Amino acid sequence: MTEGQMEEVFADYGYQRLYNRFKTPLYVTGILDDVEADLLEDFFENIELPPSAFFDEFRFWFQYFSVSQKHPFQ
Repeated sequence: MTEGQMEEVFADYGYQRLYNRFKTPLYVTGILDDVEADLLEDFFENIELPPSAFFDEFRFWFQYFSVSQKHPFQ
């Protein structure tokens, strides 16, 4: 996913401030580089993050959600 796509999805779900705080860690870790925008959208539809969330919290819950969405043996 591109940086612009990430920002758009965060903004669409009301997380623009989180995106602004997480912009550098997202870039450095590359956690969303190979992720489709649909998965991030599904994440925000199912998980609510507080405005004070730390990046490590986001990373934990996003990775947990990502793994839970995979089909067995893929």
